[in-house]
Amino acid sequence: MLQSFDNNAQPDQAASRLALLRLEMAKAEVHGFIVPREDEFMGEYVPACGERLKWLTGFGGSAGVAVILKNQAALFLDGRYTLEAENYIDTENLSIVPIMQVPVQSWLSEKLEAGDKLAYDPKLHSIAQIKKLSTVLDVQNITLVPLENNLIDCIWTDRPAPPNGEIYPHPTDYAGLSSLDKREEISAQLINKKIEALLITQPENSAWLLNIRGDDVPRTPFALSFAVLKKDASVAWFINPDRVSSTLKAHLEGEVEIICPKDMRTYLENLTGNVLVDPSHTPQYFKNILKDKIVEGKDPCNLKKACKNSVEIEGAIAAHIRDGAALCKFLHWLDITAPTGKVSEIDAVRYLEQCRQETEELKDLSFDTISGSGPNGAIVHYRVNNESNRILQSGELYLVDSGGQYLDGTTDVTRTVLIDGASPPDTAIEAFTLVLKGHIALATARFPEKTDGVQLDALARAPLWAGGLDFDHGTGHGVGSYLSVHEGPQRISKGGTQPLMPGMIVSNEPGFYQKGEFGIRIENLQFVTPAEKIKTGERLMMGFEVLTLAPIDKRLIDASMLSPQEIEWLNKYHKHVSDTLSPLLKSETQIWLQQSCAPL
Repeated sequence: MLQSFDNNAQPDQAASRLALLRLEMAKAEVHGFIVPREDEFMGEYVPACGERLKWLTGFGGSAGVAVILKNQAALFLDGRYTLEAENYIDTENLSIVPIMQVPVQSWLSEKLEAGDKLAYDPKLHSIAQIKKLSTVLDVQNITLVPLENNLIDCIWTDRPAPPNGEIYPHPTDYAGLSSLDKREEISAQLINKKIEALLITQPENSAWLLNIRGDDVPRTPFALSFAVLKKDASVAWFINPDRVSSTLKAHLEGEVEIICPKDMRTYLENLTGNVLVDPSHTPQYFKNILKDKIVEGKDPCNLKKACKNSVEIEGAIAAHIRDGAALCKFLHWLDITAPTGKVSEIDAVRYLEQCRQETEELKDLSFDTISGSGPNGAIVHYRVNNESNRILQSGELYLVDSGGQYLDGTTDVTRTVLIDGASPPDTAIEAFTLVLKGHIALATARFPEKTDGVQLDALARAPLWAGGLDFDHGTGHGVGSYLSVHEGPQRISKGGTQPLMPGMIVSNEPGFYQKGEFGIRIENLQFVTPAEKIKTGERLMMGFEVLTLAPIDKRLIDASMLSPQEIEWLNKYHKHVSDTLSPLLKSETQIWLQQSCAPL
């Protein structure tokens, strides 16, 4: 399972592949073609057969889109990738465009002319995306043309086969509720809204609803499939029947009909009554089939999945204890070994994964580990490869963002540590302390019901803002239960409009990044606690309880910048870390942990 670090970029092939694509565009009589990173399931991870953007451009990040016109091409990336991509993308044939400054539709409206035709694969773009794009282009008489066959597939001659891995039950001992209980609860919502059926297009929602897991994509344990839930709680599950074992069939309670994916279109065409679809996660392809049967709205599975039940919370606590012990073993090793000048970023990734594997309960990583030292740490979603790999050096900051998938929970933790032996950069301690202050502010927040992520986001940024600093990513994302490490609908960010609810797991990860010098991020996972009365207060207040257990590097803290309350929080957190994990560690690591967690 250990990661490979080969550079996947193929800039020398981009020109020839773009030329082949333009020949297909000419055959289709279109003036442009959109190539998104997503496959038809629109998830963060896609199988090898769905990596069309990577095959065409060499870009292997988790978010991006290319637009190919007759005489020019652009690759649209967000701030996580624009800096890094310049190192391995063929910029002579592909312009890298920051998508936050230049939206795709704005760029297209400037480059295309009235009467032009822009082609797209309706299976790879959501209803909401196409609506947004057509609103802009229709005004200029630019036509969007849905294609039955993807143009990339016409020229990708060695395209891998679709995944055909194992699909297995996820026991109620981990899920907390039976599949039938979940389906009846969601179906009751459909009946209440006078909806006949729900089209489920997110594989993680089918996995949650049916209490199944799979290994179709890296890092996220689900099977790539669609499903329809009817108001009578029966399900049509579109999956290759050969993949459904007798054990899995026995696990599927109630009426679950297994239907081959090639028959899905006929099934949908024959549906009677209205069908609820989530326009943000449903490909335009399905709207073209269902037409006026569609009722647009949010998939109710998302919110129910996000609010973990008591069994899932207990599982998350257990997973984080196990994961925390593995992380402490790694951090102890790093503290001893890195100052020798013999540890590379890749060495660190491999040893950390080995520590998690030694738990004998790791199923997979929850995402590709971010292992960035010095200037590489300033690249927010840096992915080390053989070309970028560097040796950790004394006096540098090292940022490691990692996580594991366990049957009872999903983990995600970031620590920034000093490689001992020399003093850190002058500005690093101040910046680290400001990030810590923001982290503590969010961790200790109390808030009433209906408070959303936008309102809480500012708490983590305020100390940085006061110092004239900020960070260009969200403060927190939702996390699944042995599912996606990035799970909606909750998030703590400038766009997080979903109110937080008890049982939701969210990350708390403010940061700061000094380009060319260092990166800082402190990330814990925490879950929302039920509303309760505070002393003589008038309103019930929710809060957070921390899940992640790992020391925060005191060598990078300026204690004079912390309030007594912040010092009290840090000392209490460190005592909890030490008391919980010490019994699980060998004596040398116990001593290191106790020293790392000693009161400030």
